[in-house]
Amino acid sequence: MSYARPFGAHRPHDGAGGVEVDAFAGSGHQQLLWSEEPPLSETTFVIVDLETSGTAPGNAAITEIGAVKVRGGEVLGEFASFVQIDRPLPADIVRLTGITDEDLRDAPPISEVFPAFHEFARGAVLVAHNARFDMGFLKTACSDLGYEWDFPTPLCTLVLSRRIVPKSDTRSYRLHDLARLFNAKTAPNHRALYDARATVDVLHGLIERVGDCGVETLPDLRRFDNRLSPTTRRKASLADALPQSPGVYIFRDDTGVPLYVGSSINIRQRARSYFSGGDSRSRMRTMVGLADSVEAVECAHDLEAWVREEQLIDSLQPPFNRRSRAPRRGWWVAPGTKAGALRIERFPFGEAIGPFRTKNEARDCAEIYGLEDWDGLCGGTQLGGLEDAIESITNLASEGRFETAARRRDELAPAVAALAGVHSLGPLARCEEIVLAQRLAKTWTFAVIRYGRLAAAGTLPRGADWSTYVAGLRESATHISPGDGPFAGATVPGVRLIARWMDTRPTRIVSITGQWREPARGAQRLLEWAETAKDAARHARRSLR
Repeated sequence: MSYARPFGAHRPHDGAGGVEVDAFAGSGHQQLLWSEEPPLSETTFVIVDLETSGTAPGNAAITEIGAVKVRGGEVLGEFASFVQIDRPLPADIVRLTGITDEDLRDAPPISEVFPAFHEFARGAVLVAHNARFDMGFLKTACSDLGYEWDFPTPLCTLVLSRRIVPKSDTRSYRLHDLARLFNAKTAPNHRALYDARATVDVLHGLIERVGDCGVETLPDLRRFDNRLSPTTRRKASLADALPQSPGVYIFRDDTGVPLYVGSSINIRQRARSYFSGGDSRSRMRTMVGLADSVEAVECAHDLEAWVREEQLIDSLQPPFNRRSRAPRRGWWVAPGTKAGALRIERFPFGEAIGPFRTKNEARDCAEIYGLEDWDGLCGGTQLGGLEDAIESITNLASEGRFETAARRRDELAPAVAALAGVHSLGPLARCEEIVLAQRLAKTWTFAVIRYGRLAAAGTLPRGADWSTYVAGLRESATHISPGDGPFAGATVPGVRLIARWMDTRPTRIVSITGQWREPARGAQRLLEWAETAKDAARHARRSLR
């Protein structure tokens, strides 16, 4: 018994004479449960404050650490310690904090205090007022002592307060003024533990202010956008009845017209995030303002959600979606009817290279490749000319002929990328059937792929009889016949979704009907060069605007 390694890292390929992939299945690796963020009430925070001998971590040192651990409004513990340093305290620091050299003389060094703090805060989200300052010192200590910084992105109450609290409500966003605004039980006084206690009340006050604005989880809180009107934020209730499972969500206006289609592994959580500023694009804020209802289409797992999303965008054409509106759009290069000629087509019926974004890109490809090496190019066995072209571009640049090199790079990169897609995705699209499985923490997820399209999707609790389940899934799967074109009737974006799913986590091949094999030395190995070249071209276009 063996397992299929992650798609993309180890794919089936042609060796000498070609190697067919046989069906295999077996034990795999531990995989992830669907990502579901806990509510804020179940999130553990450690609010920390530091006193230091100066403002820059490289030139100053931590003199005191104070921290409070909280969850669900309850204090779980406190941490406080002076830190011994190897230099006298500046007079202005003594005046500001009241901490003296005498206080620090018998204190433990940072090599003892930081490990104790690290253990106290382990697994929690760090919070600080002006977190950049405190985290800079903590990360420096962490690095100096050889520890790995394993905390999630910290939360900054200074940043949050500027987003949540109107200027008219507070004299400033300093901790002292915010503590007064939220009636903190402890007044900040430039001592670490006291300031940390005050920051706890500020954090709770900020969370309370956005409680009815669709903010339920830590990501919701991080991306809260006060540019959304109160009316829009109150629309978060539209998502209350949505399932917390993988699937597609559809925003509709008051006449039922679809506005926007998206997918998520947690429909409810993702839909609610739009009402708290989870998507900062201006057109999304406009969409949310027009939304009157949110509809859900539950799916077995993330791959099915991605596929349904693409299908619904294609069929519904929602005005606020920009991608996936025309999955078959593009230009292709294919052999012409005349001997020795290539032609440009929108919908090829046989072997072809593409799709290209523009007709000019397809013409460049036809000029680069020509027909004489067509079979070798499509089969991935004759790419010497392509490698020579890349080398010539490098030589032009080394000779200082940058404009010529850039022009040829911009012509060649789309052709290389398109050919790489034909070599890597084409075999997957032409395979009659592949049954794939991924193991999550509590379930198995299955996908039946036929000619590059999802024919069935399902989940099964771990420990159940998967062989019987897979047999039933295959029996009930959609019948798909191969179509015309280099991808057997499948869309290139659709096949890419399947490849993307196989790349997300270790994937097992349960069974294969037909063949799935890629050229061992195809254009995939040149894809990194093509992507770098395309990025350079995009950067050059932006610089000319």
